[in-house]
Amino acid sequence: MIRPFKLEDVDYIINSHYNLYNKEFHYDLSFRAFIADRVHGFIERSDPNENIWILESEGKQSGSISIHKVNEETAQLGLFLIEPDVRGAGYGQQLVQTAIDFCKGLAFKTIILWTNSELVTARRIYAKNGFVLKESHTEVLSNKQLIEEKWTLSIHTGE
Repeated sequence: MIRPFKLEDVDYIINSHYNLYNKEFHYDLSFRAFIADRVHGFIERSDPNENIWILESEGKQSGSISIHKVNEETAQLGLFLIEPDVRGAGYGQQLVQTAIDFCKGLAFKTIILWTNSELVTARRIYAKNGFVLKESHTEVLSNKQLIEEKWTLSIHTGE
């Protein structure tokens, strides 16, 4: 089940991102602070043009995704995570589609996202949904040298 964010999801989102990215990719505590800033910013803005969704599997929080308003025409996808024990069941695709549908409903024209080259499975899901790699650069983030990538999806709302 995919449901909207509740305040009691804050710790789950922050801790699950840090724990998973630390374990699988060796990100440091600066990544935890980055995620916390994103979640707390969402709460503070309380913008109806933004949302976070939580994946629940067997009554347990098992993933997340968010949409952040960049400007009137552009939204940014983020906070995308699927817990290892539920991967491979299509939940990632469902979360991405939920975010895209939300953006279409608000008449955003473009969705952007930032990821990095080592997140192979997520990148595959983005490409499958029509996102296109637009730029990349090397940067040190979370105490690692990463190839940061900006992906873009043009939304055609049929208007």
